[in-house]
Amino acid sequence: MRVAHLLALLFTSCSLLILAPVARAQSSASSADAVEAVPENSEVQDGSARVLHAKVVELFQSGQYGQIDTLAQELRSQRVRFRGGAWQLNVLYGAIDSPGSMTETDADWQALLTRLQQWITGDQQAPTPRIALAQAYLTFAWKARGNGFANTVTQQGWALFSERVQSAHTVLEEARGIGMKCPEWYRAMQTVALAQGWPRKQVDDLAQAAMSHNPEYYYFALAEANYLLPKWYGRPGDTEAYAAQIADAVGGREGDAMYFLIAAHVNCCKGTQAIGMDEGRLQRGFAALDQLYGSTNRQRNEAAFLALRAADTAVAQALFARIGNDWSATVWRSKARFDASRTGKPVGGVLPVRPVTPGLDQPDEANPGS
Repeated sequence: MRVAHLLALLFTSCSLLILAPVARAQSSASSADAVEAVPENSEVQDGSARVLHAKVVELFQSGQYGQIDTLAQELRSQRVRFRGGAWQLNVLYGAIDSPGSMTETDADWQALLTRLQQWITGDQQAPTPRIALAQAYLTFAWKARGNGFANTVTQQGWALFSERVQSAHTVLEEARGIGMKCPEWYRAMQTVALAQGWPRKQVDDLAQAAMSHNPEYYYFALAEANYLLPKWYGRPGDTEAYAAQIADAVGGREGDAMYFLIAAHVNCCKGTQAIGMDEGRLQRGFAALDQLYGSTNRQRNEAAFLALRAADTAVAQALFARIGNDWSATVWRSKARFDASRTGKPVGGVLPVRPVTPGLDQPDEANPGS
């Protein structure tokens, strides 16, 4: 079955479920950070993505694993993307690597892990459940660690974190042969590398292998850019240099779009972590993304936010004109801040450039999509 045909069926069969997963995550999370740590919400940005997300959840809950794997195979081969450039394959995995939110009970998480293991037992050659199991272990690991700074994590939290990350690593190694046919195998291994503090060369080699697999699967670049932030394992300027290097290597509008996606990922919208990003190239990247895939409302808000922070008021005002009143709570945090920003009187500035602390500081940003 072709992807277009299958997605058409998804649209007609689950229109009532479109908002269910997102609404569930928002209602059950205890903080904004908890929501962002869950399989995104940042990628499920428009109706079509929400439909796919909801339908995969429905298929998984009803035990129709074969249909999920068939769809995953189609999405891998056809490389289908949503508005804004989000890959449909990434949205599919985000629907099955969590029981709904970071605040679900451990019993709910264990039930999810059990079901994924049963799926593996029933289909030993399918990469999809193995990768989903590894990703679930990783998200479950960050649940144990919590959303605080490293010095706030309990000894038990660290023990569970390490144990669950190692479980993910083991699953991915066991799936190496079949899993490496899927870009999400590399992406999950990049999260393992960050969590376990792999040395720079090993992480670079992994990113290079991932980009060789599919240079346009921008989640690889987001993961490497995140690893290179000073709060993790890089030095000031490393992320900025990498963003320019990878955008040049990919080339063309796709490379420019990747530069914007990296900038938005690391600098929007809690604080600036990579202060040397090129504002001109960032906005060219947004324009390229808009031309290639169309932009989402969140991306338009991100571009305005970043332009305003760089004091590029002309670009910011042009974007605000496009946005109208369709503001993004994820970007601006409040309607008051949005209104003040678009009228040129931001409350206390857009948001401050924050100091960064090396080490395991911000778990939500380690799990891409956040």
